[in-house]
Amino acid sequence: MNNMNVIFWMCVISVKAGRRLFGFDFKKESPTSQKECLKLCFVHRDCLSINFSRTRLLCEMNSQQESGNHSVTENTSETEDFIYISRQSIPPDVKSTTGACNTVACPLGKRCVVLHSGKTVCISSRCLHEPPPVFYGFSAPLPGNLHSSGSFTSGSYVGDSKRYTCASGTVPVGGNQVTCLANGSWEKPKFSCQVCTESNDPTGANYWGTKNVTINGRTCQRWDSQSPHSHNLPNNPENFCRNPDGESRPWCYTTTSSIRWEFCDVPMC
Repeated sequence: MNNMNVIFWMCVISVKAGRRLFGFDFKKESPTSQKECLKLCFVHRDCLSINFSRTRLLCEMNSQQESGNHSVTENTSETEDFIYISRQSIPPDVKSTTGACNTVACPLGKRCVVLHSGKTVCISSRCLHEPPPVFYGFSAPLPGNLHSSGSFTSGSYVGDSKRYTCASGTVPVGGNQVTCLANGSWEKPKFSCQVCTESNDPTGANYWGTKNVTINGRTCQRWDSQSPHSHNLPNNPENFCRNPDGESRPWCYTTTSSIRWEFCDVPMC
């Protein structure tokens, strides 16, 4: 038995059925075989292990491997048709099927692709970092239940989208998703989380958001200004929509001299 066969034999007997690493898969594929799953893992620089199901033909590529900190789950209903294989256990005959990529080490977050010319190129495969922070539209003082933090769903592969859930007391305006771009970075959120009026505050008397245009798109006049409209309401140092006098919903004076005031389109929670 030559050295190559010894290595391959050792890799095969180290694989045991009913094992699966949970919580670290960054990409799922449906290859035709375990060998194809291992090949996919090998060309992705940050694939450190796979979970492969023969019955489902499901290949889960993991960004971590079994270690002292990350334990593989065994012998449960969720693992019975899976096998777990680490990157180090990928046999040489699988690596050889990747062609020129066999000797290419791409940076993290990229995978190796062989061009028609036979040359290789490393292209972005996923976004390694979290998306940029989402803008929260509120001003002090804040309601006690509002915290400027929310959460993104999982997903990091190029083309994947993450959906954002705004913090309690706010709602997304302008969408709620960001996409992992081809350059390996997340697009900048085009939406914001705006303070909304709670069901127990239907008139928005306690609204502290940053809406500063009226329902007809007119810019609000600053409350500490007497121009173009004079008034005797509190001189708050901003031009945000408010309801200081018991109207049916937040409003503001406008900067249009011919239109004294208008309601604002503040979202409901």
